[in-house]
Amino acid sequence: MTAGLPAKRPDAFKRITTLLEFHMNHRTLIAAFLAATVSAHVSAENFGSAAVVAKPSAPVAPAAPGVNVGTPAMAAPAPAAGPQAAEAFRIVKPDGVSIISQGTMGSNVLTGTAINVSDKDAFLVSAGKCAFNVKYDEISATAAVGTTNRLFSNDKLVAQNTKIDLSARVLKTIWTQPYLSPGLNNVKVVVNAESAAPSIKWIRVTVAGTCGAAPVAPPVASAPAVKPAEPTAPAKPAVTVPPAPPVHFAPGSGEWNNLTTMWGYSNYAVTQLKSANYPRYAELSRLNAALTAAMSAKTVERGAYNSLITAWNTFVTETQFKTLMATAIAGNTGKK
Repeated sequence: MTAGLPAKRPDAFKRITTLLEFHMNHRTLIAAFLAATVSAHVSAENFGSAAVVAKPSAPVAPAAPGVNVGTPAMAAPAPAAGPQAAEAFRIVKPDGVSIISQGTMGSNVLTGTAINVSDKDAFLVSAGKCAFNVKYDEISATAAVGTTNRLFSNDKLVAQNTKIDLSARVLKTIWTQPYLSPGLNNVKVVVNAESAAPSIKWIRVTVAGTCGAAPVAPPVASAPAVKPAEPTAPAKPAVTVPPAPPVHFAPGSGEWNNLTTMWGYSNYAVTQLKSANYPRYAELSRLNAALTAAMSAKTVERGAYNSLITAWNTFVTETQFKTLMATAIAGNTGKK
């Protein structure tokens, strides 16, 4: 023992040490009780907001195959002064227990979990929107009265809960029913939205399906624009070209010599075939008369000449005409 200390100092030191240990154990028990109170999971019995004093969670029975009953709520961190959003975000069936999909909310849209649901999981589908039952939790270090929470999807308000009262350090579960769109929804949960320092969490929810939206018809190709007709220039007056003077053939020309030969043969044919019962005899007589008229006029127009040539060729190429003419010539040759 060190000189100068009272003789009974060991007993006094022991009593002080025992008192300090009791005081520290008492503080440890209080802290453990408060932590258990904050982290306990509480389920609401009705839609809307519900709060009860937390109690230890009952053991969770094994889930049937294919049924996700969720996990107990995560232990909330020591809350700040006002209402704060916890991290668990659950989409549940109407019974409030069976979880369709769940994830952890983050401080920004990239850190929040990405979860997936189908329009078949919605309790209401209408005009391209799906309504889901959603649960999340909040807690406050101090009591709060009449607070408001809001949910946004892609910066559009989709759900709101008002007049929420919280007791100090009591976890409260919020039920709400946001309307989400098909595809990706960047969901923002704003707790105590009307305060100066709201608590904000994010999570990404992808909805498969159309949520009852009518299929979009493919765009109809529009008709090409029609260019207005340009004004037409005034029509130029028609230029009348006088017809060329008709061409005539006269004696001494080659055409006239042909005409003379035809006229001579036609005269002979008309005379020799008069009694031969030739079926085209009348037609032959008319051709001979036309040739005779031309010869008398001493001139013939080109068109008339071509018509006479064409008519005569129908005879000289006909077999019956040629046979009858050959017979007539042979008969006349034997006569004296």
